[in-house]
Parts: sequence; C-alpha cells; structure tokens
Amino acid sequence: MILDGKKIAEEIRARLKKEIEKKKISPCLGVILVGNDPASVLYVSLKEKAANEVGIEIRRRDFDANAGETEIISQIKEWNADEKINGILVQLPLPEKLNPNAVVAEIDPAKDVDGFHPKNTTGLLSPGIAGAIALIQKTKTDLKSKHAVVVGNSPVFTQTFVDALRHMGAEAEPTYPENFELMKKADLLVVAVGRPAWIKSEHVKAGAIVIDVGTNKVDGKTVGDVSPEVAGVAAFMTPVPGGVGPVTVAKLLENCVELYKRQNR
Repeated sequence: MILDGKKIAEEIRARLKKEIEKKKISPCLGVILVGNDPASVLYVSLKEKAANEVGIEIRRRDFDANAGETEIISQIKEWNADEKINGILVQLPLPEKLNPNAVVAEIDPAKDVDGFHPKNTTGLLSPGIAGAIALIQKTKTDLKSKHAVVVGNSPVFTQTFVDALRHMGAEAEPTYPENFELMKKADLLVVAVGRPAWIKSEHVKAGAIVIDVGTNKVDGKTVGDVSPEVAGVAAFMTPVPGGVGPVTVAKLLENCVELYKRQNR
C-alpha cells in the first residue's frame, strides 16, 4: 500500500488553520534563504505557500550566495530579539563557504522550529523525522518488538530517528547505506541516503514498512532512494514525491504554532 503524504499533510494543515482561526492567534515564522539553489528556492516557496494557507505569517530574508556568516547571523540575532517572531528557519544546505553548524547555533533554542540547534531544548522533533513518523503511524502498526533500521549518511539524523523509534517501542538501530544484509531483516526500513533507487526489492523484507526520506533529481524528475519496484514487496511504502515531503512541511508549521503557544502562555 502506498502511503499518501499529501492527504496527511492536508489533514494537519486543516487542523492548524482551524486552531489559528478559533484561538485568534498570530504565529510568525522567520525564514532565511541564502543563494539561489533551485531545490532550496522551491522548498522555501512551498513552506511559504503552506504557511499562508493556514494563517502563519512569514518573514522572509533572502541573501546573496556571497553573503558572509556575520551578515546572516546578524539577521538571526535581530529575529531572536523580536517577540513577534516565534520560529526561525535557515534553509539548508548553505553555500559551501558557510558553516551551517555555526549559523544554526546562533538561533535562540526556544525559536528552533527545525530542531537542528545543538542544544535543542524544545523537545520538538525535526519536521522531517516527525513527518516520517506521522506516516508510520498511519499504518496503525504496533512497533513494540518490531525491528527497525534507519539507513543514512548523517549520524545525527539516523540516531535521532532511532531514538524516536525506540521511544515508540521498536528495536531500532542505525546503519550505513551498504549494509543490505541488515536492511533485509527490518520490519520497518527508513532510508535517507541521497542515492536514486538505491534500495531494490531484494534488499527489503516481505511485508515491511518502507519510509523513503530521500529526494534526488534524475532527468529533471524527483525520485527517491527506494526503487518503485519495492512496492511489490513492502506492505506499506511512501512515494517520492508525495510522501514524506508534504508532511515535513506541515510538521514545520505545527512546530511553529507550538512555539507560539509556549511563548505566549
């Protein structure tokens, strides 16, 4: 069964819009975009459109690709001090000359809507992980004693995801992109390696849940890390596009509303 991320995202946005209108609240998200990377420009526009749809104000600041860290950090500090801005997002990846860790670390942890701050004190999950978990929950599968494997290149991402799955009762572990033997044993397989169609049918356990977090461009089309053929083996599988992506954006908005409520108690 293909898990429809667009439908789940619509449900989340509808709930947020209703809450914002009913409580007459005014959440505001500050978004920083550096350079004109096509994918980043697209992602920011999608976030902006979704925010406008539910009633979240967007303050957007675009920087030239040649902008320095000092200039960007100055904007972050200005927004840190602005009580009207509840969440701050720096669109990643940044141009190579910039240190993303140094930039993100300047965000007030209480306004860390993306969950990327090294001292994440909000307890909120990164929207990407929260979005993937929302899709897993739609399968109505009890993860207790289930074997989950998270495949990725980023230790921070994989370990954070593993911790979240363990909290849900799964026996979860991270691994590297070439460990197909372990993947084959997984009841739940989460993939984020940035390699188009990397996971094939022979790498997946029959009846598994497969969550594809990857996005790649091939001949102008967006494709995932999991080959479409896996749908014939898996019990549940997320498509790319239309899977984790839309739910990630919706979860970003959900985090922004939550931060607003915490800051306005």
